[in-house]
Amino acid sequence: MSAARTILVVEDEHALGTALGFAVRRIGHLPELVATGNAAIEAARRSVPQAAVIDIGLPDMSGLDLIKKLRLLAPSLPVLIITAHGSVEHAIAARRQGATEFLVKPLDLRQFEASVRALLDQASAAKPSAKLAPRAADKSMLIGSAPALQDVFAGVSRACVTDTPVLITGPTGSGKSLVASVIHCHGNQQKGSCQTVSASMLISSAELSALLEDQSERTIILEGISDLPQPLQTQLAGCVSAHGHSIRWIMTSTESPMNAMQRGALRPELYYALTALHLVMPPLRELSSDLPALADHFLGQSSGPRRRISAAAMHALQRYDWPGNVIELKHALALASELATDGVISPAHLPAHFAERLEEGGAPSGSSPTDLQAVMARWVAARLKEVGTDHLTYEELLDQMEGLLLEQLLRHHENKPTHLATALRMNRTTLRTKLRRLGLHSGD
Repeated sequence: MSAARTILVVEDEHALGTALGFAVRRIGHLPELVATGNAAIEAARRSVPQAAVIDIGLPDMSGLDLIKKLRLLAPSLPVLIITAHGSVEHAIAARRQGATEFLVKPLDLRQFEASVRALLDQASAAKPSAKLAPRAADKSMLIGSAPALQDVFAGVSRACVTDTPVLITGPTGSGKSLVASVIHCHGNQQKGSCQTVSASMLISSAELSALLEDQSERTIILEGISDLPQPLQTQLAGCVSAHGHSIRWIMTSTESPMNAMQRGALRPELYYALTALHLVMPPLRELSSDLPALADHFLGQSSGPRRRISAAAMHALQRYDWPGNVIELKHALALASELATDGVISPAHLPAHFAERLEEGGAPSGSSPTDLQAVMARWVAARLKEVGTDHLTYEELLDQMEGLLLEQLLRHHENKPTHLATALRMNRTTLRTKLRRLGLHSGD
């Protein structure tokens, strides 16, 4: 068994810091727990740790700023960043400062332990962590911060510091091409050019070979990978697996790769070459909280005077199931923007089937429903449809709503129950009891 090594854990929430310390000990190493950035710097000056775990939201400085300061003391120190407010900007900024890994709260402690082991493997290899070079300003960026996107943000951050092939799956219109563009624009700077190819257009070995003839450093985005003919999949698997190849591969599919392999549409050798770094895009119906930001973004792209979306129209958007995902949203708002000559988009300006859904669910009382009312109406309708009125008590509904509310409040307070209890003027023990009962916190 390898010798125990010191892991610097920088976390100002006592309960979480203690839990992380236990996890570090469980894998055979020694945690040094501190609660502030300045305390971390002093600890590193006394004795340089073998790795560091840093909360991005510290009371005296940003975790990203702390990385810069620690790098002056230990240039190759492996760093794991944890955050309660995941966004693709956070993930990429952490990588730009040389963070080795990026995890989003609430943490899975087993995943945390695996990440710490990976940090120590890097330290043993005595290689500095990969750091993204600055890039020119780029408009390709994911909008939103819904919980369903957190794994995507973490995956993008990993993809930006490696040339490992990336597979992006998700329903049509969910943003697979945008994520591929973000990875290309913010990833390895040597992969200068980017070429997008539809797999269904490659029907012969000669066509695939012609695509590979150019040996310049570049990214190829291959869309619809399971549509590629089987013989070409075998040929491509060999290219993807070749180390030191000049091409960075990013591939997309609307189908689960496991499903595609099981039905014979995806060759096993290509499946195993691609799934090491697999990003799954959620459908738009799981991103209801991000709809206002997305709508504002698309309305800003429309020609002519900027339109404002009414609360009633937003309610209609949040009740809709979005089979066409973000692409459908973009075109629906483009139409509404042209029809809303008075500057305010109402439900009448949306495609007819949106208004029909609003009528089916019944708008909240009053002429101007709030975003909360819109989300609540959608949530209650979904719960009643899923469980049925005969199998769901009012107390169960209240528990579920309280759980959702406390989950969001925890995120706002960096997943720190002590801070949340202070903000809510609630007894800490009472809050922790609620969190444990609702499965939101494991306690001390």
